[in-house]
Amino acid sequence: MFSEEELKAHSERICGQLLRHGKVLEAETVFAYWSLSDEVCTHRLVTKLLAMGKTVLLPKVVSDTQMTIHRLAALSDLSEGAYGIMEPTTEALSQETWTELLQHNGVGLIPGMAFDKAMHRMGRGKGYYDRVLAKLPGMYKIGVCFPFQLYNEIPATNLDVLMNEVCCG
Repeated sequence: MFSEEELKAHSERICGQLLRHGKVLEAETVFAYWSLSDEVCTHRLVTKLLAMGKTVLLPKVVSDTQMTIHRLAALSDLSEGAYGIMEPTTEALSQETWTELLQHNGVGLIPGMAFDKAMHRMGRGKGYYDRVLAKLPGMYKIGVCFPFQLYNEIPATNLDVLMNEVCCG
């Protein structure tokens, strides 16, 4: 078990790597996530991406099977939503708009409960991210996790969307 301080240190190191990552620096648009307490903390990362002038897109859970994608202009656009996740209060973007933004010069920072060396991702079991990522085959996808969440192999199906790489510090 890791202490809160150890997880914070891991998060800062991982987010620092992401902020220096060539794909993130080159991207005009970043599909990110506002982290839960058991995920790599992205709160400062999202703030820094906004300060860098990036278009930041965040998901919002709207049903048991669907999430919508929203542009985040400021942290004041967040409020607590499903599962206690801070979510954007701005209007949902159309699928055409978010796919256009991300397919051409975008990068995705994708959370997961586990990843493996073959770039498989294990989420929380509802398939939200896999359904969205399946619509973005051209977007560069970086799995974001703590070092202890990276395994040699995890169970995967043909519905699981592969990451291009995994960043775990």
